[in-house]
Amino acid sequence: MPPPHQRQRPRQQRQPWLRIAQQERALCRRVVGQLRAVRPPGPPRWNDDADLISLRDQLATARLEDVPALVTQMQQVQAILDQRARHVVESVDPDCPYFGHLRLDEAGRGCRDVLVGKATYLDPRHDIRIVDWRHAPISQLYYRYAEGASYEEEFGDREVQGRIVARRTVTIAQGELVRVACPQGTLVRDAAGHWRRVPGRSAHLAGGEGVAVRPDQYYRRDGSEAPTAGGVARRGVLGATSPIEQRENRHLPEIAALLDPRQFELIARPEAGLVAVQGAAGSGKTTIGVHRMAVLNFQAPERFAPEKMLVIVGTPALRAYISELLPALGIGAVRVLTFAEWARRARLRCYPWLTVRAEQATPPVVTRLKTDAALLGPLEARARELGMSPARADPRRALWLWAELLTDREALQRAFAAHGSRALAPAQIDQAWRYCAQRCPAVLDWGSEDDRAVRPADEDGNPIVGADGRLDEPDEHARLDPEDDALLLRVYQLLCEPHRVERRLARCAHLFVDEAQDLAPVDLAVLLGIAGEPQSVTLAGDTAQRMSTDTGFSDWSGVLPQISRGGAQIELLRIAYRSTREVLAFARAVLGPLAEEEPPTVPRSGAPVEHHHFPAQGAAAAFLAEALRPLSVREPCATVAVLARHAEQADAYYEALRMAEVPLLRRVRDYDFLFRPGVEVTEIHQVKGLEYDYVVLVDVNAATFPAEDRARHLLHIGATRAAHQLWVISTSRPSPLIPAWLAAEPG
Repeated sequence: MPPPHQRQRPRQQRQPWLRIAQQERALCRRVVGQLRAVRPPGPPRWNDDADLISLRDQLATARLEDVPALVTQMQQVQAILDQRARHVVESVDPDCPYFGHLRLDEAGRGCRDVLVGKATYLDPRHDIRIVDWRHAPISQLYYRYAEGASYEEEFGDREVQGRIVARRTVTIAQGELVRVACPQGTLVRDAAGHWRRVPGRSAHLAGGEGVAVRPDQYYRRDGSEAPTAGGVARRGVLGATSPIEQRENRHLPEIAALLDPRQFELIARPEAGLVAVQGAAGSGKTTIGVHRMAVLNFQAPERFAPEKMLVIVGTPALRAYISELLPALGIGAVRVLTFAEWARRARLRCYPWLTVRAEQATPPVVTRLKTDAALLGPLEARARELGMSPARADPRRALWLWAELLTDREALQRAFAAHGSRALAPAQIDQAWRYCAQRCPAVLDWGSEDDRAVRPADEDGNPIVGADGRLDEPDEHARLDPEDDALLLRVYQLLCEPHRVERRLARCAHLFVDEAQDLAPVDLAVLLGIAGEPQSVTLAGDTAQRMSTDTGFSDWSGVLPQISRGGAQIELLRIAYRSTREVLAFARAVLGPLAEEEPPTVPRSGAPVEHHHFPAQGAAAAFLAEALRPLSVREPCATVAVLARHAEQADAYYEALRMAEVPLLRRVRDYDFLFRPGVEVTEIHQVKGLEYDYVVLVDVNAATFPAEDRARHLLHIGATRAAHQLWVISTSRPSPLIPAWLAAEPG
């Protein structure tokens, strides 16, 4: 027998992380086995409905002096029914019963295990405690404290103290443990049943984006480091995994398991009030918005029923993305619309006879005038004056007020001067006024005839052409600009009788507005006007990701006081999870003078940003095809975006990559994203709010991205779609927005 110092220790002793995986797998099997063996009892049945019917029958024949007692008894029974309806017990899914594991050392009570999931199941006899993350007070420990930390909290009237012995995030699929995230690393089980470790520093994921975990180094099955030759350390290779051993893993934990303490605090806010969440790209703003709706629905299902809540987004792509998230949270019936879609439909409900064509080429100066916050004050003042007259109930008076304001040159000049707005110079106001003076009377004439019937129109409000091919329009100038929908709705809210407004613009119990920085102040004022009482609103946005500087939105502190009915809380998210430090360093440099003074905290590093220069698009596309084809073999589940500023550029690269037979290639032309692995070629403005594993920005040339604010915002948006790796390609003189430290690199 060899001496003790030469004896080989068992594998689990040499590798403590393997012991953690074995412990968690044993716990998972015990919990899943018990859940499958014993069907959780459903909610108890009560006879309160029968009691209510009996009391109602008694009330019909009772003596007068007995009526008050019977009514009181009926109210008590109804209150019990309402309370029980709000606390219907959900069953735990044995295939995925929990996503978090806490081991608590409670002072004076010893250690116990608490599992955090989407429903509650308590079985003390078998030592199983699963709590719902949305409302169980003890679940707060999972979000607020790290492993090894001491805690002291008050749950109701009880004070609890102790220490977090273990805090682990797990992924269970079909009843089998496949992933464990803990301070010792991220442990992943492959198809053969072997456990491998990725150090925790490279596997942090949050913000609700649901992308693959990628290490910044590669590791063997025993957890030791492997050489990175051929991986991301070599310039010109797209992909963050080893071509020898792929570290892809799509079994990720529930989004709710990844919330950081700050995100959880915002989600768990009281239901009333207006909360504005400002955060950098990938900081979890959308996650907070949708999860806050889920928590409100869980806590008060009648008031915050899914059909009573509304989500407003900036693009159809973000609408599709959020619509895919909501069913998993149990609120799939929530309406998700772009603001343009919602405003057009709402305007047609309020002004059903106003079926005029929509203008497709509004001059920028007119857009800037109609969206500036300077119009809000005069609009409300004139509505108050007109509201004193008996004609207040007629929506046609609202249409007249809209036209009267936009065609009053002196009033417009005074409004902008009093507001101190620098958006428009006096000459520009005159230019916009002349446009409005030509269009508004034509629209007013079209929509003011007392005997005019409602004309047939399509879903966009455009009049339908008659059988003779002619349109019954009195004037070719009878057009509404897209910005007029919000102005007309705001006038309608201010001027018309409350019962009419309520009928046409139904209030919503909770309103979530994502990418709010792309909406004008009047847009936000209209939306807040449909928020119920007490107001429950979540606004999320990032001023660095503005798609347009013509909306009149400056910053939260400048806009919220003008539109909110009460106090508004501005909450800042300081941690950016989506992109790496390298990507965000590039994106911040692109913003230049537009960047926030304090940069966000970025917990993750990755591959360096690369700049490749070519003499023409053809050479760039050939190089890109050579990088994408092997990537599709190494990482078949990877998502890649090839982003251009203009459609013509995207078309050119798509055709070249198609001829090069790049697999899973798609040209996204009208926000028709599939949210599946592959390579999507599109324009930057279409991917707002989305995320990809890898992003390639093409034709980042001086002519395409000059040193102007809009170009800075667009390039920043495109760059921050990348979760792991970013390439910048130029095909003529590089853009001056490319930072010097990157532009100087060889192509």
